[in-house]
Amino acid sequence: MTSLPRVAVFALGGTIASSADSGQAATVRITGAELLGGVPEARQVAAVEVHTLKMVPSGDLRLPDLLGLRSRVEAAVRSGVDGVVVTQGTDTLEETSYAFELLTSLEVPVVFTGAMRNSSLPGSDGPANLLAAVRVAACPQARGLGTTVVFNDEIHSSRHVRKAHPSSTSAFASPGLGPIGYVSEDRVRILMRPAGRLHVRVPAAAADARVAQLTVFFDDDGRIIETVPALGYDGLVVAAFGGGHVPSWIAPILAKVAEQIPVVFTSRTNAGEGLRQTYAYPGSESDLISRGLVPAVSVGTSHATVLLRLLLMAGVEREALAWCFEQASDPHGLVSISAGGPSA
Repeated sequence: MTSLPRVAVFALGGTIASSADSGQAATVRITGAELLGGVPEARQVAAVEVHTLKMVPSGDLRLPDLLGLRSRVEAAVRSGVDGVVVTQGTDTLEETSYAFELLTSLEVPVVFTGAMRNSSLPGSDGPANLLAAVRVAACPQARGLGTTVVFNDEIHSSRHVRKAHPSSTSAFASPGLGPIGYVSEDRVRILMRPAGRLHVRVPAAAADARVAQLTVFFDDDGRIIETVPALGYDGLVVAAFGGGHVPSWIAPILAKVAEQIPVVFTSRTNAGEGLRQTYAYPGSESDLISRGLVPAVSVGTSHATVLLRLLLMAGVEREALAWCFEQASDPHGLVSISAGGPSA
């Protein structure tokens, strides 16, 4: 008899772990073991081991939690598990899954999932998402994909995934790309594979770096932007208009901030690739680059904030940041970045 693949499930809380008493709002109260107990089919797919690490809404997750998760996952992989599932809340899942992708270079499938409806609601999607995630984690064809997100029977790359709706069970999408695969009945189908992956070498004992994130808006006066360095931030990500534009009077403010800390600009549309040389007026993308700002290329705002923070924690020199964002947008092979520079 062929033995089942081993899958380790790490539970962090969230809606998938939430339930409510009659007439009450839901709270996080379901352990990882209880989650798996509600999906007996998962144990027909894999030999599942469960670890409850946190029981919090995902807004309460912090980077040290992911560094701790990395240690636990890497230990599980060394012990011989064939795949990993992480369950958590959906509010920050696009950031946490991408951060985990950047922090690791594992070949085994690592799948993040959760739920949009808590277990007390009719049609709760948690059990189906968890079973699909276990199927993907146990699938040999999912090796080498990097960290993925599985929701609503769709498989998304953590590099591209966004939470695009506050309550729909199909809340997760990958603008401009779509799912890289799907789950149908007991089959996992992989439609696309990444050309490469980016790994940022952040030591477990690395000093933290704090990165602010701001969105430019109509008739913005820029006063909040100019306060960022004095507040102690080590970097700033600015979601600009369109292809990477700001009002002309904000450009010199950003230039002054960029003299003090790295400033990365994204498009607040969170789709497509930002411009770099199409416009030349004050506040345009080429003007911002000439003033020392770093274009995020095609990395969206939430992901850019994660990436800049990890690059700063890794000790990457400021002069290399533009190259790093270019690599994050179009990696080929495994690109590993540390304070000593990139390596293939």
